[in-house]
Amino acid sequence: MKNILKKTSLGIAHFLLRYGLGIVLIWLGIMKFRNSEADHIELAMTHTIIFKWLLKYITIYTFTLIIAWVQIIAGLFIMLKPASKRLAAWGGALAMIVFLAGILVFISSGIVWEAGYGFPELSRTGHSLLKDFILFGAAAWCWSDSL
Repeated sequence: MKNILKKTSLGIAHFLLRYGLGIVLIWLGIMKFRNSEADHIELAMTHTIIFKWLLKYITIYTFTLIIAWVQIIAGLFIMLKPASKRLAAWGGALAMIVFLAGILVFISSGIVWEAGYGFPELSRTGHSLLKDFILFGAAAWCWSDSL
């Protein structure tokens, strides 16, 4: 009985992790088509040296559209594992890159902390970037599961 319960819950967990991540990526990608998302990303990028240089070569709206399409494609590829493990692995890798960028902004930018309070008070930007840690883990699992 315990073995059946373990296998069933593991199967449900894997399904929800893979397809939940795919839905989240597609949803986040679609949300990037709004100008307010570009403004939010610009605020985060201008406060970190890692990505600030990029704004010299590309507009924030173009960069946001690139992120949007990468997220949508990664989400679709991750959900295509039953049809193509190779595409699912590429989707996981793309998702890992997207979430790693968010983690780097979180680590390297002072904008994630609430002004006047510091650690551990997260700002609105900090709240939106915090999810990238767990989503990076989910993307890494999807990538490794698809190899």
